[in-house]
Amino acid sequence: MQGSKLNLLAENRMSTYSTTQSSDRMEEVLGIFLASPPAGIPGEVIEAFGRLIKTADGVLPPSVFLEAVEQSPVAISITDLKANILFVNHAFELLTGYSQKEVIGRNQSILSYKVTPLEKYEELWACLAKQKPWNGVLVNKRKHGERYLADLTVAPVLGADAKTRYYLALHRDVTDVHELERQVRDQKILIESVVDAAPVVIALLNSDGKVLLDNHAYKKLQADMRGREPADVFMEQLAEIIDQEKKRTCKTRRSLVNHEVELRFEHGFASRWFSCSGVWVNESYPGVDFYFSGDENCGLLLVANEITSQKKQQEQIRTNALRALMAEQQLVHGMRETLSGAIYQCQAPLNTATAVIAMMERRGDENSSPAHTALLEIIKYSEAVLESLHEALPPETIEADSPININEVIKDVIDVSIQRLLEHGVVVDWGPEANLPIVIGKHYALRSLFKQLLDNAIDAIDEPDGNRREITIITRSQDAMVELILRDTGSGIPEDRRLTVFEPFYSGWRHLKSRPGMGLTIALEIARQHNGEIYIDPYYQNGCGIHLRLPVNDQTVFLRSEND
Repeated sequence: MQGSKLNLLAENRMSTYSTTQSSDRMEEVLGIFLASPPAGIPGEVIEAFGRLIKTADGVLPPSVFLEAVEQSPVAISITDLKANILFVNHAFELLTGYSQKEVIGRNQSILSYKVTPLEKYEELWACLAKQKPWNGVLVNKRKHGERYLADLTVAPVLGADAKTRYYLALHRDVTDVHELERQVRDQKILIESVVDAAPVVIALLNSDGKVLLDNHAYKKLQADMRGREPADVFMEQLAEIIDQEKKRTCKTRRSLVNHEVELRFEHGFASRWFSCSGVWVNESYPGVDFYFSGDENCGLLLVANEITSQKKQQEQIRTNALRALMAEQQLVHGMRETLSGAIYQCQAPLNTATAVIAMMERRGDENSSPAHTALLEIIKYSEAVLESLHEALPPETIEADSPININEVIKDVIDVSIQRLLEHGVVVDWGPEANLPIVIGKHYALRSLFKQLLDNAIDAIDEPDGNRREITIITRSQDAMVELILRDTGSGIPEDRRLTVFEPFYSGWRHLKSRPGMGLTIALEIARQHNGEIYIDPYYQNGCGIHLRLPVNDQTVFLRSEND
């Protein structure tokens, strides 16, 4: 009788979901089921099906419970304490390929597959023995041998006496999920491997500039910076560009391409240069509150390629070109100085001869005196010589005015002169003012000016009575002027010669007899062209201190003496 009623329930179950049977028929079947339950059906299940649940709309029919279990998308099975199957739902049949008739009474182990470690089952039974539910993933097989991954939850069903009567098992096929997770994991490992192996610095930053992902090159740079975050330094120097690009290009995905950044290191390490590029990426807001909002922020994938060696090569090429240009300019200035000195020396006797001729003409002796004729020939010849000397003067270089940072001029000249400084064992102590105002002037001319001052200082140190071999350079802004102070530890300049040294064709060196001058004439000329001034510090006693002052605005300043 019980078997026939169970068969009747099984036969009618499938038709319940494929046809539109009336609720009366369902309740009739349930009534037969509850009146004489099939052998092996847990008493708790029968009790639950038979209990009437009161709701606000009345009584919840017992058929709801059976329908809920049968229509559940999760495979459900109920076994006895030995794992023999007593009940399965329709989802179980679809998942395993077994019909209810084929599994009722058989052990749940028919689904097990040999690759599942024994320890997994031992863990499962240990939890159930403690009346605790167990969850895990097992490798199962379907009726026709196809394997799948089962996310299994087994829970003990306790009776009124608090003892375990049955086991309720829920399991889902998670094979596709596992395959997807493995693909994502493998892709993540592959991407991380490629990123780590890249010879460039890579960092993924969120909208707040926090590093979410980096590579080995980034970590190495971070170690070189003694723990300071490289991304912070990059973002500081790219702040203006980043802000503009972020506002304009986050949604359009416009890239940030090849912006040079200089990283300055402490502890005496040389600066390093990087070419920075970036790609904007959408960053979803975290948290459940933003799940449906669709709002996104901008993150940045930053790539920094070190170009220090290329930068050094470029700087070396630039320095060599600048050295050649300044050498040529210095040669031209020297030629102009020499020729100007010759013109100056020739002009004096010519002026004397011209004065004598004028005196003789006033006395009426020009026709009777042979000296008059000779002087006229001398004057004519001297004027021709002077004209030739003037024509031989090299033309001055025409250069347009532009904004100039004097600190950059000093750096260029020191780079050009580094070899000579090393050869003469001269130590340079440079103290530049960080925010020096810009002056308007000629780049090459001002470099030549400072080169003359630096060469003059080196020559002073090479004098026989020189002691220490040091040059101090200071730049500062004062009274709408940019001031450069250059001090050497040479023999100094006597008080009575502090203006004479600026005269053409003057030389005060004892060890350089062939030198036509000290270069200060050229420096003074360039300073005057820039409405500036040069003077010798009368209070500096440890050598020679020369002050160069250039106006920030268009102000005319003349040469001043030490008494001004």
